Amino acid sequence: MQKPPLTIIPSVPVWKQGETLRFDRKFYDGLLLYAELWPGPITCVMSQSSSPLPDFGVVEATPGDMPFTCIVLRENKIAGGEHIANAAVVLASADAHDQLHVAALCRQKGVRCVYVIEYIPETRYQIAALSSRNPVLRLRQYLYLRLGERKRRKAFKRCDGLQCNGAPAYHEYRKTPNRLLYFDTRVSKEQLIGDAELEARLCTLREKKPLRLAFSGRLVAMKGADHLVQLALKLKKLNLPFHLSIYGAGDLEAEMKRSIERNDLNELVTMEGAVDFHRQLLPDLKEKVDLFVALHRQSDPSCTYLETLSCGVPIVGYRNQAFSGILDLAEVGWGVRPDDIDAVSWMILRLDLAREEIAEKSRNAAGFGRQHDFETTYKNRIDHLLSITNGRKRT
Repeated sequence: MQKPPLTIIPSVPVWKQGETLRFDRKFYDGLLLYAELWPGPITCVMSQSSSPLPDFGVVEATPGDMPFTCIVLRENKIAGGEHIANAAVVLASADAHDQLHVAALCRQKGVRCVYVIEYIPETRYQIAALSSRNPVLRLRQYLYLRLGERKRRKAFKRCDGLQCNGAPAYHEYRKTPNRLLYFDTRVSKEQLIGDAELEARLCTLREKKPLRLAFSGRLVAMKGADHLVQLALKLKKLNLPFHLSIYGAGDLEAEMKRSIERNDLNELVTMEGAVDFHRQLLPDLKEKVDLFVALHRQSDPSCTYLETLSCGVPIVGYRNQAFSGILDLAEVGWGVRPDDIDAVSWMILRLDLAREEIAEKSRNAAGFGRQHDFETTYKNRIDHLLSITNGRKRT
């Protein structure tokens, strides 16, 4: 039986120096799992980046070390027919505006095409609104996004399947056949919180010590980072004993530090900075956090949700479409209307007096995380691809 070749065209770039390639670690780990589970050869077509390397999460490899073939496109070049001609199925990113032509290319070549989608139109407009205060520029962005969405839906009519990261995209594009719902995560089976670890933390929770709150992610307005210090100040005024640890870096970091100093919150809020995900963030979440605060305004399906739940930490935050989609599936947190900081502060105050409720949802969170670990998620995605690849041949 012929082994089906898979071609992947991701939205993430690769950095190249001589023969050495530098990949985003999360993406590379996923590729290694694809190489392990996919029954045929894999080719990855990636654009080359000239931007600075990230401080964390980069892995180096050379062609001889990789269990897949990597074709590096020059900057601003897009994938063409020659890159997919030998594939049985192509997995492309529908979030990347320069890949919406891939479905038409696949039709020409008789190759199956499956798209991956994360953002919905609402999220794209929210990002545009936060990125520019100039009404003319904003209107121009809106028109560009509207045109892009028309192209995206046209591409979906030509593709063979859709892998949806998060509930918002799964529901938004419900007319597309062969959809798969998954939740993005970097937490492997061996990194999931164990029952003994969880119960040890819940014992500390019952000791009535100050609640241990945490946030992790980019410190930008899109992630609600500008509301974190405001929330801490409201909790202080409510006389709630607590401590908030903020992990991450971003545009708002300097202003947040000034605001903490200005409002005399140094004893209550700690800026932890950007830390290694596997070596520090996961252990800290599993051992030292009672509640995670997610004040994401927009509805993108951040991997933060599943990664936090995999540590057995329930979430309190803004009920955007992404968080709402998770809460509809499992009782793993509490959601309030976006931008309502008062509602979040009163919710945390109530939960301080209902710690058994926190404990119950902590166990629910751990259970939900165990259903959606890194390996299980990728196996489901590969099974989805194989089911489409082995179906009736396209004409």
